[in-house]
Formats: sequence, C-alpha cells, structure tokens
Amino acid sequence: MELKGLDFFLGVVTGVALGVAGTLAVRRVRDWLGHSETGRLEEENRTLKRRLAEKDRHIGRMLRETERLAEKLGQKETPRGKPEKEA
Repeated sequence: MELKGLDFFLGVVTGVALGVAGTLAVRRVRDWLGHSETGRLEEENRTLKRRLAEKDRHIGRMLRETERLAEKLGQKETPRGKPEKEA
C-alpha cells in the first residue's frame, strides 16, 4: 500500500487537531476543578499552614537568639578576663 501525500497531510492535520482539542479539554477540566470552592479552600489551607510553619521557625530562631543574648549579658567580665555570673 502506497502512502500518498494527501493521506499523509490529512493524518498530520487530524493528529494536530486532536492534540489541540485534547489539550484544551484537559485545561478546561483542570480550571473547572481548580476554581471550585473546595479547591480554593484547600489551596488557602495549604498556604496558611506553610506560612504558619515559617512563622514558627522564625519565632524559634528569635527565641534562641534572645536566650543566647540574655546569657551573654548575664555574665560579667572580671578584671582577669574570666566571666562571672551576677547574683
């Protein structure tokens, strides 16, 4: 069986058309599912959890730094250069 130029052209055009139509259909379905109330709330919940975890890490770092500075300030230098705890 011989493949003629017109048959090849029609096959390529049909394949491209089906590919574009499939891509558009999948995009619409994903947009439709992504813009549902449940989808938006789930995304907002994920975002809020991520931001809360970031804030917790930041607060932990600040607390450790504050404790370290309090320890440093709680020590007093003696004339010999040795730290001495204040009473």
